[in-house]
Amino acid sequence: MNMESPNTSGIRQLFVTLLLFVVISMGFQALSLHFGYKRHLFSAELLASFVLISVGMKRLGAAVLVVAVILEIMLGMASIFILFEAVQVVDMAGFLFQARAEYLWGFFLALTLALVFTWMAARICTEKPSKKIYLLQLLVVVGLFQYQWVLSAEHNTFFSPTFAERKNLIFGSAMHFTREAMHVNKGVVIGNGAEDAEYVPIKNASAARTIWKDVPTSSRILFIIAESWGFPRDQAVLESQIQSLRMSPRVNNLEVGGIHAIGATVAGELREICGLIPTRLNFRKLTSEAVGECLPMLMAKKGYRTVGVHGANGVMYHRLQWWPEVGFSELIFREALPLAVSDCHSFPGYCDRDLVEVVAQKLQNDKAFVYWLTLNSHVPYDRRDIAMYREELCHGVFKEVYEEQLCNYQNLHVQFFEGLSRLIDSENLKGLEVVVVGDHSPVFSNESSRAKFERTKVPMIHFYVN
Repeated sequence: MNMESPNTSGIRQLFVTLLLFVVISMGFQALSLHFGYKRHLFSAELLASFVLISVGMKRLGAAVLVVAVILEIMLGMASIFILFEAVQVVDMAGFLFQARAEYLWGFFLALTLALVFTWMAARICTEKPSKKIYLLQLLVVVGLFQYQWVLSAEHNTFFSPTFAERKNLIFGSAMHFTREAMHVNKGVVIGNGAEDAEYVPIKNASAARTIWKDVPTSSRILFIIAESWGFPRDQAVLESQIQSLRMSPRVNNLEVGGIHAIGATVAGELREICGLIPTRLNFRKLTSEAVGECLPMLMAKKGYRTVGVHGANGVMYHRLQWWPEVGFSELIFREALPLAVSDCHSFPGYCDRDLVEVVAQKLQNDKAFVYWLTLNSHVPYDRRDIAMYREELCHGVFKEVYEEQLCNYQNLHVQFFEGLSRLIDSENLKGLEVVVVGDHSPVFSNESSRAKFERTKVPMIHFYVN
């Protein structure tokens, strides 16, 4: 015989559902810390779903939970990839199965756990709550709301959470956060008045325009966009990365600078080779008529062999479709590289260190424009992609306190530039003109590492080979 009073049973139900809500919230918080984006610790939509379940509205609560999970995913993608329209999130979802296997497993595990917890909450909540339970629920919601209001008061960030510090983001709407983040992203990326344009001209000079102003004239050019190569606040970090070039007798007239940069990798690509910022991610429909005469096309008209090289699959961001539209006559992707090596770990594809000889071979033509988009310096900066890990590279510039992820990042970029130094160490490449520029600032799972780099600036270098 069950001697438990209705009030006691209702309080138990409320406690358990709130506990499940906290566990799911912590799971999403862990994801946001790992990928380096901000969110409210407790989502209003997630809380609403469990409140609805606890009062017996189980189907509605489950539906709200699904919406809450979708909003969490949208917020993460909008923040990481600087997206500013919901349709862009849908476009990005099309590349889901190009991600690392562990990311896919993590995504489906999170989804499964959310569904399991919902089922558990629904099974537990069998008693109709009393008025006191409704009052307790209301106190929880009001208490969280009031606490967030106090935290936001000093900097007036209650309605603009994207500008708040993570420690002050306790409770709020993921829907509002996502909408606000996309609004901020849109203003940063394309400004105002360009809502109907597919592509808008860049407001700040790219590396290509800074260096050449017009079409370059060297007989052979290697143009590299380095994945996640960010502009450090401490110049010693950058100098450590390019030390092999500084010491190389083959390098002549090395120039180091920086340019304004925002957006994901493909935005960096179009910034450099077309002087444009995309306002959509429908690259499958990108045409030469839409973007005009981009740098590879201009080089091809001058008789250059234009080659695009990237270690990932050509289907990623639909490069297989749009690279020819901007002027590349030869495409080298993962599927066209019968290399006897294993994939890199940070992102599905071949590691950059294994493409050095491929790139060097494509530069043997008398008139060649080779574009190399690097790959494996992508978050999470996997240590297994580093052929020779050196802790001293980090001690020298970050001193005694730094995260392992930051040290991996430094090792990967040092490794890349050492590979580039080997690439140019050939008499056959005398006179080669080389440009290297970052696509976007690096993403880290901790603020201390991210704070070491400019948020809207990337480095660039320019030199000739003796």
